[in-house]
Order: sequence, then structure tokens, then C-alpha cells
Amino acid sequence: MKFTLSKQSGYLMVGCLAGFLASMAFTPIVSVLAQNAENGRNPLTSRTDLSEVQAYIRQCRKVIPVNRSVEVYDNTELGAKTANRIGTINVGTPMYLTGVIREVNGSPTAAQIYMNNRGLPRAQPVGWVDASRITTC
Repeated sequence: MKFTLSKQSGYLMVGCLAGFLASMAFTPIVSVLAQNAENGRNPLTSRTDLSEVQAYIRQCRKVIPVNRSVEVYDNTELGAKTANRIGTINVGTPMYLTGVIREVNGSPTAAQIYMNNRGLPRAQPVGWVDASRITTC
């Protein structure tokens, strides 16, 4: 007995196999996200404590002299995740606000900043600093 498949049957079989493999690959990911959502830890939801203050966009800031420096992080958790520290800005170095801030209990806790005129391309690196350690230029 000879077993042959038509071209359409071959495509159908390959499509079914691809769909099955994709469902097997994504099922664990989707179930983990669903479990995290049930526990209130969904990583895909937006933070509600972030806001944009248009009056702050491109405003110059500097480190408050008594602090001597401010650490820059790649997230709003700041010191809680020290592995995410990406640099330090010393007194006298101007930084500029993107306008995005994090507020907790109505008080700014983190400000998103970028460095201007540093010989860098137009896509400036962005970081987060402790808002209580900076002041106007």
C-alpha cells in the first residue's frame, strides 16, 4: 500500500503542526502571566504612579550641593534595586527632565532625566534619579 499526500494536504499538516507547536510554546508564558495577574503582579500593566508634567519637559536640574552626587538608575525603584544603577551625576553637572515623574502619596520620588550636549546622538540615554536630591539650575 502506497501512502501519498497532495500538496494541499501537506500544507494543512504543516500548518496544524506549526499551530500545535506555537500553542505548546506560549501556554506556559500565558499561564504565568495569568497567575501573576491573579496575585496582583501582572508585569504587563502600567504603573499608576507615573505621570507627565509638561512644565518640567527640558527643564534644567542639578544636584543639591549638600548631596555631592546623585545615582542614576534604569527604573523608578531607585535604591531598592541597586543592580540597576547605571551611573552617577556629580555636583555642577546639569541634567534635563523628560517631564515624567513618579509620585508616591502626592510627593515626587523619582524624576526621569537625560543629559544634554554630551556629544551623544539625538537619542539621548534616559535614567531615573531621586527627585529629593536635585534642584533647579
